[in-house]
Amino acid sequence: MDTDLCELFSLQSKFVCLNKYEDEFKTQKILYGLPKNLQLCEKLTLHWLKTQEKNEDNEFAMKDDSDRIKESNELRSEGNRLYTAQKERNILGACRLYNDAIFAALDSKSGNEISLGFANRAMALQTFGYYQQAYDDCMCALKTGYPNAMRHKIITRQAFCSLQLKDAKALESHLNELDQMTLNDNFQKQLLELKESLANICETNKKSELEDGQAGSRESQIIVETGTELGRVMKVKSLIQRNQLIFHERIPSFVPVGDGRRLCHQCAITSFIPYPCFKCRGRVIYCSLRCQEVHRSIHDYECAGYRFQLFARVGIAHLALRTILDNGIFSIVDHLKTKTNTEEVWKSLTANGDIYKDNKLPYAESLRMISHLNQMTIKDIQWFTLVSHLLVVYLKYYTHFFKDLEKHNNSIEWELLTSSLILRHIGQLISNGHMLTTLLPKPLNFSLTDFHLLNDRVWTSPWHLKAGYLHTFAYYDDLASLNLPYLSICNHSCVQSFQPKFSGRYVSTFALKDLHEGDEITNCYDLDYRKVKRSSRQQRLKATYYFDCGCENCIQPKEDFDFNQYHRYRCDNKNCGKIFVPDLPERPSLNWWQKAEIDVTLFCTKCGCEQRLEWFHELKNLLEHRITQWDARRRLYDIFKSLGDILLGFNDARAYIASKLCSEWFNLQYHGIYLTDQDYDDIIAMTNYSLEYTKSQSCINSIEYVAEMTYLWDIAAIGKYKWCSKERDEMLFALNIISDDLKLIFLNYYNDYIKID
Repeated sequence: MDTDLCELFSLQSKFVCLNKYEDEFKTQKILYGLPKNLQLCEKLTLHWLKTQEKNEDNEFAMKDDSDRIKESNELRSEGNRLYTAQKERNILGACRLYNDAIFAALDSKSGNEISLGFANRAMALQTFGYYQQAYDDCMCALKTGYPNAMRHKIITRQAFCSLQLKDAKALESHLNELDQMTLNDNFQKQLLELKESLANICETNKKSELEDGQAGSRESQIIVETGTELGRVMKVKSLIQRNQLIFHERIPSFVPVGDGRRLCHQCAITSFIPYPCFKCRGRVIYCSLRCQEVHRSIHDYECAGYRFQLFARVGIAHLALRTILDNGIFSIVDHLKTKTNTEEVWKSLTANGDIYKDNKLPYAESLRMISHLNQMTIKDIQWFTLVSHLLVVYLKYYTHFFKDLEKHNNSIEWELLTSSLILRHIGQLISNGHMLTTLLPKPLNFSLTDFHLLNDRVWTSPWHLKAGYLHTFAYYDDLASLNLPYLSICNHSCVQSFQPKFSGRYVSTFALKDLHEGDEITNCYDLDYRKVKRSSRQQRLKATYYFDCGCENCIQPKEDFDFNQYHRYRCDNKNCGKIFVPDLPERPSLNWWQKAEIDVTLFCTKCGCEQRLEWFHELKNLLEHRITQWDARRRLYDIFKSLGDILLGFNDARAYIASKLCSEWFNLQYHGIYLTDQDYDDIIAMTNYSLEYTKSQSCINSIEYVAEMTYLWDIAAIGKYKWCSKERDEMLFALNIISDDLKLIFLNYYNDYIKID
């Protein structure tokens, strides 16, 4: 929790004297109903915001403009060297340096460093084959002050990109502009060639299939209001077969977690060339100028906050604010024109209100989500009340948000209403917020910025990897927090009904088993029954969601039977040798090998003997000190093989070791150490074990499975392994669970190096 924010709220808590929670509106009225208290609270908040802004500006100013400009110019010059090299020309490497040059110059009072960076990046992107991105870069160069004397270069580049994109309208426009310019012979020749090409192309229009399919995909479900503590439940109307689509949902709102530069802030894709917002120091990134323009109506209200990193401090409240900004309150303002006061508006937005019940309004789905504020402590409610007020003060003094709302209806207390809505959405999203987890390539270059499409070590052409580099995608991470009101209707079960696929701004759910008419469609809110002990699951569900789980797994008599199958050990006491499952109350997931600097002692639950774990200590020592040596790798594999008699069946610890060894051995090539055929044979054996374990614990169509299989794909791509048809079919099927942009990369890799006609 943010220390500065805690100090602020500690001072302000006396202004929210809450004895009993009733609803969000009445809670906020405690503060807004007392003008003197509100004024003092607002003054403290504004001072805190100004302090954060000043601190951030001072930190940013530690590197002055001249240093930023110098760094940008040096990066661009190095990029030019790579681009023009005669022998070892590196187009994508140059592009990466041009990209760094753009980011280095952000927020500097430079003349044209940013425009030159975009112009050079456009040149490299066009050469490499990213035509749409090159076109957008040209637009950025022109917008940021590219010298008018060289404008014809940019327009010609845009014309060539329009030709490659088969955009006849744009091409004609650029040709008309070039006709008005004085061009030398070289550019006149290019102009004539482009004119000849104009007649041969036609425009193509793309349309999102998912956008059309969202409504239709909901025909197999029915929402039932139970009238009990279960609330609404989602049930099956007609048979949904295993692996069949259940429904699509467009993500109404999301916010990045961690490094916000890992996904486009509008469409949420993760494979892109970045277009930063210049005003907030590149902390908000887009995949295209189109996405930047679409998101402008939202970002105009958030830009200042990103500039001094406000939203990194407020946690789930940022997603609550985004829920209001992104197709939220402004989508219903026309329905509020007839309302005469704020209380009347609030009633329309809550249970049984006209807007609340209107199924034609997307925002109404978010308003109907369950909130557990009434079950939280008074102290927590006070905290969330004050963070809601903080965001309202930010909107009031740093944006034109309330002025825009007042244009629609000036009889509403918009600050009170917005603060109440933020508080409401906080209570909903603590229980109903979801996480976007996706494959994330591991960087191989040191760079000011890390965008994997610009990694010159791994790409041969757009969306086509070099052989042997798919394993860079063997990692996954949480990238964004999501509001998914339709999916949130699904109640919890530790044995969930579906596997979600996240692709850009959409989530699709696929049945994990046959679902029959009348079956409830459930989601697992935490780790499932195969990954966490029942007692730990129950404790976490109670703490976060305020219920006791009574799902089919939680009521079965053999507690943790499925979980224990992955944690079976043979006692290393020669006088015992019995099979046991460790008892580690401090590590309920039993992953004792993680954070190995903390000593964890295992005891056999049959004989009480402490386990020596000699294999673990030897393995750890070899990994830390001798992994580069061939004989050490042989010994490591021998240890892995011998663990089949100690870590039994599909064992969590043994699977971790297999995955760790594969990762470490593949990384050796980056240090100039080449693997032998024996190394590859060992990796194949260990990867196959990991895949079978993952198939058992997670399922084939899971990102865990896809991440593990990348090693096998790389070995097949370099001709060291041949798949059987069953393996091929399983792995290709697994791709259905990853995002469409990543799936394209995997399929290109398969077709380039593995597929046998």
